[in-house]
Order: sequence, then structure tokens, then C-alpha cells
Amino acid sequence: MRIITPILIFLTLSIKLIGQTISVSDKLTLIKLTDKTYIHTCQNDNGLVFINECKALIVATPDSDEETQNLIDWVEKEQGAKIKAYVIDRWHPDAMEGLDIVHKNGIKTYAYELTKEIAKKKGLPVPQTGFNPKTEIQIGDEAVICHFLGEAHTRDGIVVWIPSEQILFGGNEIRNFKGWVGNIGDANLDKWSETATNIKREYGHAKVVIPGHRKHGGSELIDYTINLYKFSKNQSIIDRSETWIRPNLKTDNEFAIKAESDSLQDGKRILKNAILIAQDATKLIEIESPQILYRADKKRIDSEIGRLRIYDKTVDNASLRTDVNYKKLIVYKYHDSVGFVVILKAIESSNR
Repeated sequence: MRIITPILIFLTLSIKLIGQTISVSDKLTLIKLTDKTYIHTCQNDNGLVFINECKALIVATPDSDEETQNLIDWVEKEQGAKIKAYVIDRWHPDAMEGLDIVHKNGIKTYAYELTKEIAKKKGLPVPQTGFNPKTEIQIGDEAVICHFLGEAHTRDGIVVWIPSEQILFGGNEIRNFKGWVGNIGDANLDKWSETATNIKREYGHAKVVIPGHRKHGGSELIDYTINLYKFSKNQSIIDRSETWIRPNLKTDNEFAIKAESDSLQDGKRILKNAILIAQDATKLIEIESPQILYRADKKRIDSEIGRLRIYDKTVDNASLRTDVNYKKLIVYKYHDSVGFVVILKAIESSNR
């Protein structure tokens, strides 16, 4: 018993370490998944850390320079690992806001070729090494696979697979269970379900699946995502007997409104049976709803039910990119590189 008892105590402590939450700062935490793999989370934005043979790979930066440096310091100083690769999984700020700091630390960065192209066009920091559509990065004696499998949350989002751990970082291609449909301002809704099906075909045997936001799970998150974006294209819910002329796409006016009634209440502009158009440098958003709340001070639009169309202004004649009926919509101005964020609670799916 003198020999067995310490061993049992050691095993109990080791088991407890798996799944523990580690606080790196007030905003940045890590969850230990295995002896080699961690989820890093900042403001509900997830990333991945993989450490093997004192070498490390990180996926996605926290959403600030300070927290990106905190994460780098934790890996290098607390874990004693040299960061061999930093993978950027999409162009949005919650995945690459700290990229300048990564480069200042002399760490090699990787991204899908389209991510590099988008970052360059938008005047953002550009990852160094591109791949198309797939690459393997060696970390010690193990490989990590980075793979683009189709458009979804953005045109360039990738997944990252660790074969030895059977862990998939799904990024924003995969949604957290019972979460909102999410930000679709730069999404391809028509392709999202198909892309998730591609992910399932390649990595559906994953034991752990990490979405871009909030709680991780198993491969059921892939199935959840596949079904979430199977939606119907229904008819208009508002009588358009009067001709509605869409404003010139090149105009500098941010909003155009047509409504049956327009009133002000508690600082909110209430539009009844309305059509509202909002636009930025890359997209034009058309909202059609029985009621729209417009908060001018925050440049925020809220609607409980309606129809959404998004047009792509980066192509000739502003082709229709999204046409969908929704339940609960929020639109607000983020910053110049992203423009308007378009968040949906749910998509109507009564017909297919």
C-alpha cells in the first residue's frame, strides 16, 4: 500500500489537470484538452495551442496585441516551448488582430492564400506563408494539417486537424451547439452547409471539435452546423405593389429608408412595414420587415422578423450574395476593414 497509494494520488491529479481552466490574464484563458493541446479563449473567441517535443503551433490570435503577447509568453516561458508556426484561420480581426505582434516576435505565420489576398487588399497585416488548399506543418515528430474545404462564415476560413490527438479546430466554419446563426456579413450561406459536409467527410471522426466561439464538443457540432444552414428561400413578406428603386450602389449615403410609418420613441427610430438599406465599402444590405428599430447614435439596426438581402459591391453590378428570411436580426458598424456586421438568431426553414 505504501507504493500504490502515491501512484493513485498521482493518477488522480493527472486526470484533474485535463479539462482545467488556466487564467493567463483577466481576459485570456486556456482549457487543457490533452497533455499536448489547449484551447485559448479571449472574449469568447477560440483558438488552439499544440505543444509537442518543446515545439508549438498556435491557431488564431486573441483580439488584441496585448493578449496575443500574453499568449506567446505563456507558451514560451511557462511551457518552455519554441513556437514554430502561427496559423491564421481567417481574415477577421478575432482571428488575426495580433498578427503584427506575432511577426515582431519572429514567429513564422501561415494562412490560406485567399486570406493573404484579402488582408493585402484591406491594408491589414499579411501572413507570410500561403497554402492552397492544404498543408502539413511538422511540430516535433507530429504533423498538423491546415485545410480549406469551402466557403462558409467567410470565403477563406480553414480548419486545423491534429491527427495524433483526434482534435479538430473548426473555427467559424463550425457553430457552437444551440448558438445563433451568427455573423453572416461576409458569409456564403448557400455553400456553408456543403462546406460543413466536406469537413465531416474529412474529419467527422474527430473526438473533439472546437468552434470559433464558445463551448467545444464532439463531431455532433459538425452535424449541427450542416443542418443549421439548410434554409428555405421564401417569398417576400411585404407587399411591394409600389415600385422600390434601389439607390445607386456607388452613393456615399449609408442608409436609405422607405416605410409606412416612421416615429421616434426613447431615442429609437421605429419603422413600420419598412425597407432599409445600409451599405459600406464592400456590401449593400437590404432589410425588409414589419418593424425595424434604428438606433442612429450606435448605427445599429434591430428587427425581430423579416427578409434580408446582401449584395456584393466588390463585383460588377453588385450581384446578390444572400437572400433569406430571418428571425431576429442585428446589424451594426464594426470598423473599416469589416464594415457592417450582420448577426442572425435563426433562419426560416419551413420549406426547402
